[in-house]
Amino acid sequence: MSWLILGIAGVFECVGAVGLKSSDGFRNRRWTIIFVLGMFVSMFLLAVATREIPIGTAYAVWTGIGAVGTAIWGMHRLGESKSWRRIACLSLIVLGVVTLRSTESEAGPPPAVWSEADDGQPLDADH
Repeated sequence: MSWLILGIAGVFECVGAVGLKSSDGFRNRRWTIIFVLGMFVSMFLLAVATREIPIGTAYAVWTGIGAVGTAIWGMHRLGESKSWRRIACLSLIVLGVVTLRSTESEAGPPPAVWSEADDGQPLDADH
């Protein structure tokens, strides 16, 4: 379920990036609101996903989805380059995301979380 949530977070990251571009430097109120809401939902879902997925993996996947999705949007809607080199590089990002996902089961349980309010002893990840 965390991987599905992470995927949705990546889609909302794309929404935020498209909103940022379309906001015209925050002069367009509607697109500015779309940017803020997209990024808020994206960050919230990323935080939820990191309860189960290590932050390094989750962040790499989240930014990969955002980068590839936003680049595809730019190519199809904004007339950005569709060169074979660009597509090859984007394909490598997708390959990296897929590989991270397939190796995640090898990582084991998440590490203990340190609490600043405690006496410096690690807590379970569930607390």
